[in-house]
Amino acid sequence: MDYRAYYRKAPQMSFQDYCDAIAAAQGIDPQATARTRDAEGTIPGEAREKLFNIAAEIKNTFHEFGAPLPPLLEGCTVLDLCCGSGRDTYLAAQLTGAAGKMIGVEPNVERLAIAKKYLAKEIKQFGYGEGNVEFVQGAPENPPFLADGSIDVVISNCTFNLSPDKAAYIAKVRRVLKDGGEWYFTDVFTDRRIPQETSDDIARVAERLGGALYINDFRRLAQAAGFADPRHLFTWKTPLTEAEQAHYPGIAFATITSRLMATDMTEDVCESYGETVTYKGTLPDYPDYFLFDKDIKFPTGKACAVCGNVSGTVGYGSRYAAAFEMTGDRSQHIGDTHGDHIIACAPDFEGVVDEDDRPIQASCC
Repeated sequence: MDYRAYYRKAPQMSFQDYCDAIAAAQGIDPQATARTRDAEGTIPGEAREKLFNIAAEIKNTFHEFGAPLPPLLEGCTVLDLCCGSGRDTYLAAQLTGAAGKMIGVEPNVERLAIAKKYLAKEIKQFGYGEGNVEFVQGAPENPPFLADGSIDVVISNCTFNLSPDKAAYIAKVRRVLKDGGEWYFTDVFTDRRIPQETSDDIARVAERLGGALYINDFRRLAQAAGFADPRHLFTWKTPLTEAEQAHYPGIAFATITSRLMATDMTEDVCESYGETVTYKGTLPDYPDYFLFDKDIKFPTGKACAVCGNVSGTVGYGSRYAAAFEMTGDRSQHIGDTHGDHIIACAPDFEGVVDEDDRPIQASCC
């Protein structure tokens, strides 16, 4: 199946025109279609207290409640795709510090105007001598003025599902990230493909539902772009009204926060190299453990055996490396972490016979 084509919308329109059509189709209440939750874990503690520094108009015209912000942003160059009125951009700007750099890219002129309106005031509120925030109008599939390998972290907040060309979006994120960089974002996914007619309907996409990807298609597109091992941290059932659900009979939605690392140290399956990592407990908001994904939580001070994909994410030059102690290296390959059932269950040829008692070459079924 051509997954790129299935998720490519309105090819007769430019990215800008498509984004403008989506914005026009959304209601006057900017948070009526919010799909993230302002719950424990969605806005990190170190960022939550900094919400008070952000102008009310910015917060009131933003389209989401939660905020996907990973740890250790200080000094980083961070790209916020489809930043809207800029709430997450300004939040992250306080976490990167004056030495960091925030770039907010937004296609909609009206929303971007709100973000820019408060720029000088926000920088003064943060106590920075010079601004560390830049807002640029543009589509996330082709953000202007961004060189390949120039970004430490890319964030996006329930806007990836609005993209008219998701394969192009993912590929661009992969290209602009530095080696060891991270795409950390929240978005809506489904348990199956949404019928083409529904997913092509701009009104349905504007609800931030019609453009949601089938979770396995996302993995395929991400791996094709060079993100070998997408990880999912938080998952919640996506809130839908009865009227909204009626457009998607039998389809289940989940709002998921994901982490994708731009590194050649990960593979498409979990391979073992005999490595261990020990979390030091030094990351903000994580004194007792570090949540790597929804299935892996590293307790402070405990050596944990890990696959090469995990060690490749938290070590080997990533910005998380200082928070971990590692043992082992890549000199010995032990194989599939979960075991290789194909080879492990292969029978000896000797003694395997067919119904006529003649030796055959057979598998163990």
